[in-house]
Amino acid sequence: MKKFFVAAFIAITAMAANAQSWVGGSFGLNFSTPKGGETEISLAISPEYGYNFNDKWAIGIALEEEVSFVGDYDVNVVTLEPFARYTFAKAGIASFFVDGGIGFGCEYTNYEGEMLDNSAWGFSIGFKPGVKLAVTENISLVAKLGFLGYKRFEAPEDYPGAYSYDSFGLGVDADALSFGMYWSF
Repeated sequence: MKKFFVAAFIAITAMAANAQSWVGGSFGLNFSTPKGGETEISLAISPEYGYNFNDKWAIGIALEEEVSFVGDYDVNVVTLEPFARYTFAKAGIASFFVDGGIGFGCEYTNYEGEMLDNSAWGFSIGFKPGVKLAVTENISLVAKLGFLGYKRFEAPEDYPGAYSYDSFGLGVDADALSFGMYWSF
């Protein structure tokens, strides 16, 4: 038994010594005003952790919180997004990648400072393209734009602005743009 633990410790230490893990995240800020409507301000923050298996493949997980403000409503969306990353091209300090993943989320609303009883949920499955610029050996800047895939959102009937939807397609707009930074170790 003692030999097993020593072997396991050596294996884990060797993996950690060669590990190419990263921590960091991204943020997004969006302002939108529909005709005749109130301005909506959305802020999204998404901390992230990942592990590179090699130069092409990595896995990671992101926890995103998006807060939107419209009139008397504050809407919070919390999403957990595990993903696999494939780096398909490199040019100098730039690496071009696509993240394929699944997102699970919950939305809840505050109206005039009080949280409403009902919440909505959703999930997504799809791909997000991006670019990573290796500024130093340990610090990288990252940008992601777009989403190609399927999204489902389900709201209870008495939820404010109650709507449910299924969507499939490609979205490349300001809502799907995020910037971030990684620290690799």
